[in-house]
Amino acid sequence: MRDEQVRRYARHILLPDVGGLGQTALLRSSARVTVSREPIADLIAATYLAAGGVGTVIVPGATDDELAQIAKAGPDAHVAATTEAHVADVGVNAVPDWWPSVDGDATALAFWRGGLAATRWMADIANR
Repeated sequence: MRDEQVRRYARHILLPDVGGLGQTALLRSSARVTVSREPIADLIAATYLAAGGVGTVIVPGATDDELAQIAKAGPDAHVAATTEAHVADVGVNAVPDWWPSVDGDATALAFWRGGLAATRWMADIANR
């Protein structure tokens, strides 16, 4: 890792479950987030992955504006809309049964689903 990357990801490196080796694994990894019928959570997951230091984030079906927004979150990430083979898919789970169905909570649910998907994917890569 370069010096500016060590500074940028210092909080991740200090975590015992991630450390320097885990962050390096994230920087070398590639993730694919497929934009589904509910794209907000998918785009949030892609943004979190880019910000967390994942090296390549593939978002098939994303517009150029959406790709630019994702790329802004992660200066080290290569963000693209092309599909590549041998890229680990990030699965955004369905709405949990316990989530209250209240009008106006769609954005909160999207952030929860996107953040959870990104965190699970990154934990799996960093803990190998």
